[in-house]
Amino acid sequence: EDEPFLKIKDGAPQKKKKKSKPGKKRREAMRKWRESQGLETKKQPTMGAQKGGKKKGGSVKKAKKQRVKGQLKTINEIENGDEKAGTSTIMISGLNFDATEEDVRNFFGDECAVSIVDVSVPLYKDGPRNRGVAFVKVDTNKKMHEMIQQFDKKELMDRYLDLRVSTAKRTTGDDSYFAKELSEKPEMCRTVGVFNLCWKVTEEKLAKHFKDCGEVFATRIVEKNGRSAGYGYVEFVSMNSVDNAVELTGTKINKRPIRVDYAPNWNE
Repeated sequence: EDEPFLKIKDGAPQKKKKKSKPGKKRREAMRKWRESQGLETKKQPTMGAQKGGKKKGGSVKKAKKQRVKGQLKTINEIENGDEKAGTSTIMISGLNFDATEEDVRNFFGDECAVSIVDVSVPLYKDGPRNRGVAFVKVDTNKKMHEMIQQFDKKELMDRYLDLRVSTAKRTTGDDSYFAKELSEKPEMCRTVGVFNLCWKVTEEKLAKHFKDCGEVFATRIVEKNGRSAGYGYVEFVSMNSVDNAVELTGTKINKRPIRVDYAPNWNE
């Protein structure tokens, strides 16, 4: 007995042709009738189909963009150094406490003077000394990097300066991390606190960083849960050494800038 879905033709079994649904034929006939009556227009191919491209991911691509310093710029602009939107800021650390804005401008010379938009040297409230840092706004990002490369580690007023791109949200005023006012110096002070330390910094490395300020008596890294808490203390033999040590605010240990402040002696 033949299976119900097969029929015999020329002595060989053949599969039955699949019947089309009546509804499909009626819809096709209605569409043709509506087109003949002018009631329906043929669908036009999309622009992507006319050009032989896909609806998504066609040949015309939008320029990729990425966020740089709060502004959107194309990848090509960044690679070509064409970054003129806004201003870029250089942070100078290790500055002599007696240096002024004019000294900073003269440090960069006449060649860079036209590119400098503004110079800010934060001062202490209780005196004319600056806080050991300065911020220089430059008109273009490209020029900023050129100035950093040219003047980094150069000397100004017997101090070697450290120049880098400023990443602070505010680069001037009391809210800047490195422009914080020094604490009141305790009597007989021989100790400074060192903050913003990298977790990998050891007590030996801390002592080495401050050795030029005076003879180091002891160092201590504060630990929390078995690892560095990100700050420590340096105790000197001489009380005069702490004044030299606080000038190292903004210098780097393990490529990370530090902040130095007066602190009570350990045995007090």
